Amino acid sequence: MQILEKNTYKYAIKNAFLHDGKASLQAVIGKIKALHPDVDIKKAVEAAKAAVKKVNSMRFEEIEKEYRRFEAKEGFELKPPKKSETLPKLPWAKHQKVVTRFAPNPNGLMHLGSARAAILSHEYARRYKGKFILRFDDTDPKVKTPIENAEELFKEDLSWLGCKVDETYFASDRLDIYKQYMKKLIEMGRAYVCTCDPEKWRAKIKQQMPCPCREKKPKEQMKRFEKMLKNEYKQGEAVLRIKTLLSHRDPSVRDWWIAKVVDEPKHPRVPSTEHVWPSYNFASAIDDHLLGVTLIIRGQEHQQNETKQMFLYNYFGWEYPHTIYTGRVMLEGVTLSTSKIREGIESGLYSGWDDPRLGTIAALRRRGFRAETIRRIILSIGIKPNDTTIEWNTLAAINREIIGEKSPRINALEEPFRLIVEYAPEKEIKFDSRSLKLNAGLQDFVVEKRFVSKVKAVIRLRNAYNVRIKKISTLQAFAEYAGDTKKQPIVPWVLEPIDMYITMPDASVQKKVVDKALKMKVDETYYIDELGFVRIDSVSEEKIDAWFAHR
Repeated sequence: MQILEKNTYKYAIKNAFLHDGKASLQAVIGKIKALHPDVDIKKAVEAAKAAVKKVNSMRFEEIEKEYRRFEAKEGFELKPPKKSETLPKLPWAKHQKVVTRFAPNPNGLMHLGSARAAILSHEYARRYKGKFILRFDDTDPKVKTPIENAEELFKEDLSWLGCKVDETYFASDRLDIYKQYMKKLIEMGRAYVCTCDPEKWRAKIKQQMPCPCREKKPKEQMKRFEKMLKNEYKQGEAVLRIKTLLSHRDPSVRDWWIAKVVDEPKHPRVPSTEHVWPSYNFASAIDDHLLGVTLIIRGQEHQQNETKQMFLYNYFGWEYPHTIYTGRVMLEGVTLSTSKIREGIESGLYSGWDDPRLGTIAALRRRGFRAETIRRIILSIGIKPNDTTIEWNTLAAINREIIGEKSPRINALEEPFRLIVEYAPEKEIKFDSRSLKLNAGLQDFVVEKRFVSKVKAVIRLRNAYNVRIKKISTLQAFAEYAGDTKKQPIVPWVLEPIDMYITMPDASVQKKVVDKALKMKVDETYYIDELGFVRIDSVSEEKIDAWFAHR
């Protein structure tokens, strides 16, 4: 028997033994996809279907015998083959400390795309016993204003992802430091305050010609800069620029701006009297040097940043950090644009940063995806320079492997109907790894109405016993105990019905009825037949709220 067929059959046996003789096709497919990630998906599905069909046709006694054989011979610890190292080594780390940084703009929460830089940066820092810095790039008090409690929320996401922060900084707390370096550049004759009309300035730069402001002496430039600081120059009237090569082939690199005037800044950490704000490129470059950053992991779209910042580093005689450029990470069918997500929240389109339609870390966590799932897929992508789109099926397959066997299987009913069983024996049963005691004599169950539509029909109550339908009325049905053979149609049931409201990926809500006696806990995941995995969001005496994860 080939290894694929053997593992499929073996796991189908285990799944059937744990679930009253019936293996779940979805559960078997999920396990096999995780065990054999390189196998053609069609072959994996065909193997799973064949194994489930075979096992589900076996008597429970045969399934148990096979289960015990596997258990005694080799156990059931099925693990996927170890993958080769996905992150290349850093040869320079032998003689230089690895200090990385994650520098998000706190105008919105982390999403799957931005998590890549955080996870990879943290992984390299820990691998070489270095330092991982969280630095908030919050120097845009007009367009990208910070959200409330940014530090707390980002650290919650990072901690959940397993990224322990060593040091935390806010760029907005360091404005005085940036001003010192602006003044140094002016004194060195490397920066100038430009008051030209923006269109006229761009026309000159396009022709590789300096504007009149560029030629003024450092002393005059300093006076102009002081006027910027005092807000004597208003917004749009003056900008501080660094002198670069006017002949540079990229026009955007020519004399790029390093600071501008903001008239009425609105920032939670900075007083409104602060009118000079640095550009992202300037603040990042200064901080990377001062904080000792030696490795930057950033997207390909930021390659131009290094070109611009190298002028600063050369002027100050600094060594530029080692840099790794990666492609973008996208999530199938989901926008990962922070500005678009924020617009959607503010317009009421989304309920919040954890809306199930979003690809934020908060949303994925609330749906029941585990941190290990996110880490695995990000590390498997590694530092590829090309863009990668993560498919939901791939994300679900990894998560299913992690939570599959740990998630109890629960019954959830669409149309609950009372079933009273007479002459029932007292019985203690194992139900989803929990013990339940069934009464002797009369025992009440709640089942799906469609299963009790025919008098004299014999059905098997899952994990319990067989019953024969005697009478059906509008509100309830009566049945009698009919033995314990395991050949009848299996019917799910609950003892203490309670409503469960399940938030789906499209933000719609499905209502089910589950068993209160199972005492479900918040943040645990459960498997519901014909639906999939759900994570419990809240539990009260009246209802249970859950979020759908995946099939």
